[in-house]
Amino acid sequence: MENKEYFKRVSELFERVEEKLDQFEDEIDYDPTPDKLMVSFEKNNKKIVINTQRAIKEIWLAGNSRGWHFKFQQDKEIWFANAEQEEFYQCLADLLSDNLGQEVSFN
Repeated sequence: MENKEYFKRVSELFERVEEKLDQFEDEIDYDPTPDKLMVSFEKNNKKIVINTQRAIKEIWLAGNSRGWHFKFQQDKEIWFANAEQEEFYQCLADLLSDNLGQEVSFN
C-alpha cells in the first residue's frame, strides 16, 4: 500500500470512529490527533487507544489490557488483525460495548 492510500484509509477510519463516539458524548471523552485517538470512559476511567503505525502501515488498538495490530486487506476492504483473526470495527465495538455496558455496533 502506498503512503497516500494508507493516509486516506486512516483518515476514513478515524472519521468513522469519531462519528460513533459522538453518539456517546455523555459517557465518553476522546482526544483526537492525526495519529492517535485516546478514548476515556466516564464511569470506569478505562481507556482505549487507537494509533497509526506509519512505518509498517498498520493501525494499533489497545484496550481492556489487550492490544491488536491491524493491516488493511485490499481484497476485502477491511482492517484485519491476523494474529487474533478479528476485524477492526467489530473489535472496537466489542471494547466499547464492554466499557459502556450497552451494545455498540458499526453496522
